[in-house]
Amino acid sequence: MGADQLSLFEVNYLVVSGVEDARLESAISDLQSLYLSRYEKSLKVLKSGSPKHSIRFEARDIGEGGAFSIRRDRTRVIIQGTDAEAWAHAIYAICSDIMGARWYWSGELGFEWVEPKATHFKNQLWLEQPAFIQRRLYPVDSDFGRRNRLNSVYSFNHNLARIFSSELFDKTPEVFAEVNGRRKAPDGSAARDPQPDFANPLTVEIAAQAALDYFEANPTRTSYSLSINDNVLFDTTADTEAIVSPLRYFRDRPNYTDLVFGFMNQVAERVFNQAGAWQTPSGEPRYITALAYYWTEPAPSMPLHARVMPVLTSDRAQWHDPLYRLEDIALIQDWAESGAERVATWDYYFGAPYIYPRQFNQWVDESLKHLAAAGVDVFFSQLPSFWGLDGAKAWLATELLWSPRQDADDLLDEYYRNFFGEAADSVRAFYERAENHRSAFEGQADWIKLYKDESGISLFTEDVLIEMRGYIEQAKVEVKLDGRRLARVEVISNAFRLTEHYERYNRTRQVLTWMALREPQQKVALEKQLTAYQHAKSAYREYLEGYLAESSYAPSRRHVDLGQSNPEALVVALISGAEVQDFARILKDPLLCHLGYDLRNFLGPELPRLTDWHFDYRPSKGFAILPSQHSDSESGLRIENADILSVFNTFPVISNRNYALKMQADWKIGLDNRVHVNVIWLDREGQRIESLTPLRFPIGASDGLLNINLPLTAPNNACDVRVRIVVSRQYPGEFLDISYLDLGTVW
Repeated sequence: MGADQLSLFEVNYLVVSGVEDARLESAISDLQSLYLSRYEKSLKVLKSGSPKHSIRFEARDIGEGGAFSIRRDRTRVIIQGTDAEAWAHAIYAICSDIMGARWYWSGELGFEWVEPKATHFKNQLWLEQPAFIQRRLYPVDSDFGRRNRLNSVYSFNHNLARIFSSELFDKTPEVFAEVNGRRKAPDGSAARDPQPDFANPLTVEIAAQAALDYFEANPTRTSYSLSINDNVLFDTTADTEAIVSPLRYFRDRPNYTDLVFGFMNQVAERVFNQAGAWQTPSGEPRYITALAYYWTEPAPSMPLHARVMPVLTSDRAQWHDPLYRLEDIALIQDWAESGAERVATWDYYFGAPYIYPRQFNQWVDESLKHLAAAGVDVFFSQLPSFWGLDGAKAWLATELLWSPRQDADDLLDEYYRNFFGEAADSVRAFYERAENHRSAFEGQADWIKLYKDESGISLFTEDVLIEMRGYIEQAKVEVKLDGRRLARVEVISNAFRLTEHYERYNRTRQVLTWMALREPQQKVALEKQLTAYQHAKSAYREYLEGYLAESSYAPSRRHVDLGQSNPEALVVALISGAEVQDFARILKDPLLCHLGYDLRNFLGPELPRLTDWHFDYRPSKGFAILPSQHSDSESGLRIENADILSVFNTFPVISNRNYALKMQADWKIGLDNRVHVNVIWLDREGQRIESLTPLRFPIGASDGLLNINLPLTAPNNACDVRVRIVVSRQYPGEFLDISYLDLGTVW
């Protein structure tokens, strides 16, 4: 044995004394299994002692986030770290660097041996400090996360709905927001409950006490989330108006950062400066965490309290948009200089629910390097893994989160070469074709673009998918004699088959919808296209069910089985001639005459007052509802620059009777702009019987007014129908223009 190094093969024992930790136990179990496989001998675990040829653990403050050191002492190896988690990270570093173990995906198929970086423990200190002290991909498989040294340190999800509860409303209603003249009791939902009244001093006291109570009940916890609820239902009284005025916009949304983070500063002053809850009993610093989210993305104009941890929310997958990328880089720097002691980020690395390869490895690399350089060191991202379509995304992120100084190209070379062998070039071409196409054609960035969008697959043309399928089929040939690597290619192939089925389903639906709107008299052609659509829909549904049931690498159903529009009723009515039936109007004003204009609150804008319809919307810069350009009077609706808008009302119906929704509309709709009709049937108690989307307006331009006649049949026990025309994510130049809208009975 040389004097300066010790082979892992020479180690016989692991000494773990008096420590019970599930993460460490799993790491030790993995090491023992790999050791037996690699060296064909057992690595024994001892509860005490320090024999020669052993690895033992010592508690020492090496650093945050699972930092560790490994030191050789003659024939012994000593692992030091703050806690058992750090020791587990050290074990996996040994597995990776000295044994050559890789877990590229979750599960047994995701494991591969590679050429080790080292063969011995050298007689020098091995010290590793991760760049990001929190590294979390949610909800990536726990085994994958542990083996690739992911962790969770701080909590910062939407939380105000838990503090400002219905019980508190009964006692102290004045701390709850008054939205458009109404103060509504909460129901405990972060999605539906308005934000509390941030302008009320008592709101600060209640939030501060909630944080103090939490830290008292959980003395070892280092964070408490005061992140806003997942909506923009803010108080609209004069007190709030005074704080946010003059109204500013960021990314075309109102800028409420000073309102929200001014509140966070006040809470932090009471929790830390006044109550002294600065640290845990063991001396770890505590933080109030808060999402810099949607209306609170930009940095504040005032300094932040040092112990307020802002969590920057950004879809850096969209750094392909150079303007967005430059703006986001400036935003990161502004928050880094805000006065906060620690800055976090919440990225959107999805994955499912995107039913195509959402590849952006270039931006994973560039953004993580930039975040680390700016001092952002707490990372969280949603990544419901779709292993076959996500490719290297999860593994690449784990490597760069630990050390962003690594060369991403080298990491990707390793991934493709070792994981796919002779098929490396073909598999890489498959993923890079998807990445290059997305970067070139997704266009202007917006909030998690195409997220849960049934027509998001329109980003990819049929020809591009055919080209990508060719790379997969070539890969199968290249590894046909390598069963393990062929199985991995099959995982990709099976996932991509879902993409292909879904693209055909969506494409035939869009073609069918355009034919129904532009050529309603072409009944033979309509019937043929209806058959094509129904076959594509059935094939997709059948494949989806089998895929979810049979593949251990499929995402969960809730992440991919999205709600879908269905134009079949519209088309069947055209083919059968049902659209010519007699019509008895329910509405009073199908021309949508403007009876005046109302200002809902100080955010604006003024909207027309209609006889039959109401509006619900999110304010945004430039948002407007104007008279139709196809009308000579103040009537009709031309909707532009909508973040999200609903034109709605509820009407009485008789069960089992036939109805029709008629409209004349003109539009220009691009990728990610979503316009649809939603119909909800309600019973006598107002409970939902059925919800359907009989029409999603297809992508493109109508080039003038088109007539739409949607047939509706009230189900058993229906007493009311709620009709909504929903417009969201309008980009510059896009519009929906409705000159006529009517609802009535047909017979």
